[in-house]
Amino acid sequence: MSTREVVRIESSTLKLGVINSEVASVRTQTEAQTAVRVIDGDCIGLASAVGAADLDKLTRAARENLFFEVPYPVTPQASLSMSVGHTGDTRSVDELVAFTQTILGSLRDEFPGFVFSHGVEQQHLAWHIESDVGLDLHYSRDSTQVAFIAKEKGSGNIVDTFVGVAGAELDVGGILGEFRSHLDGYGKIVPPRVGRQKVIFPGLSGMAGAGLLQLIRSDLIARVYAQGASVFDGMVGDDRAHFSPDLSLREIRDPDDARVCPFDMEGVVRDALNLDVIRQGQLVSLAANQRDAERYGVTATGTAIGDIAQLPSSGFGHLAAVPTAPKLSDLLDEDGALLVWFVAGGDSTRVGDMALPAQVMLVVDGEGRVVGRQAGATLTGNIFDVMGSDFVGVSAEKVDPYSDDSFFVTHMNVNG
Repeated sequence: MSTREVVRIESSTLKLGVINSEVASVRTQTEAQTAVRVIDGDCIGLASAVGAADLDKLTRAARENLFFEVPYPVTPQASLSMSVGHTGDTRSVDELVAFTQTILGSLRDEFPGFVFSHGVEQQHLAWHIESDVGLDLHYSRDSTQVAFIAKEKGSGNIVDTFVGVAGAELDVGGILGEFRSHLDGYGKIVPPRVGRQKVIFPGLSGMAGAGLLQLIRSDLIARVYAQGASVFDGMVGDDRAHFSPDLSLREIRDPDDARVCPFDMEGVVRDALNLDVIRQGQLVSLAANQRDAERYGVTATGTAIGDIAQLPSSGFGHLAAVPTAPKLSDLLDEDGALLVWFVAGGDSTRVGDMALPAQVMLVVDGEGRVVGRQAGATLTGNIFDVMGSDFVGVSAEKVDPYSDDSFFVTHMNVNG
């Protein structure tokens, strides 16, 4: 007996383009994608469409694609209903323009030496998975992002720095407070710190912290690990602490902990929504969707990701470290630290060595306040040290009033 799954993703976006510190364009965009997956025996057929979709037509196409005998030895999720939403601001075009102009007006007055560009984006995103065996999962999220590239007048750089916040409900005062802190500090050049330094990453995603987890995301995948090609080969589940015993890392799917969807792209809702990846320094989980778990003989972990026009693949979504201290200042001493703000790329080797070219680094004091900026430099270290003996801790305090991300503090070598 075959099972049909229907997956829908819809988004409605209002974008304001900013050029020369002025609102220069307004664009609205609505997108819809629909996919039909037909699972028959141990095979799957897939068909998808953009825009208005004819479900009967997509179902016929998916059934016809069973001819290719694409292996999918998975028992479809069944008899589960769930609806979760994270609501937020939904300003009209005029309201969002006025909101943005107010912010830009203050920035022009207070920081006349900078030109601001890029823009503001308000988005409603929703996805839905349903099947003819009783699966009915809904998730939606409203968010607004204010992100400006800041370029000093007369600078030959394309980008000097950037300021940005994103969240459910933004307010002008809070946004300007965050932007002022950064831009005031950016304008004060201080002598560079080099060698082994305490460094702060504002979260483990985005333009600063994503490079720290490059190997976690690439090498704790079922396929890579099962084929013996992982930096962490043989370490998962060996009951040894390969990192600091103070470090625990989770993939977050609990909507009470962050603005995340509780189910994956195969419709799996884990019994414990948050998945331990590193627990007290021990590697305990791989990213393995149902299909890869069967293929490679590992435990399925409800970590299916990907575009609906393709079969789900294994991968981690929102990763967050478990806090070890209430505030950022609890992780600092009188010498403060370097706040890594913008990393342009980065690379990792097969023995765990990392190099992160930090273009913007701020200096903070022992209370976590920005006091200046030093020249960009390359940060180096080995992942087993950066997350091991060099690890300091993670704050419960968030990087700004709107974020789900915490400060991650460790030591790395700063090479000027």
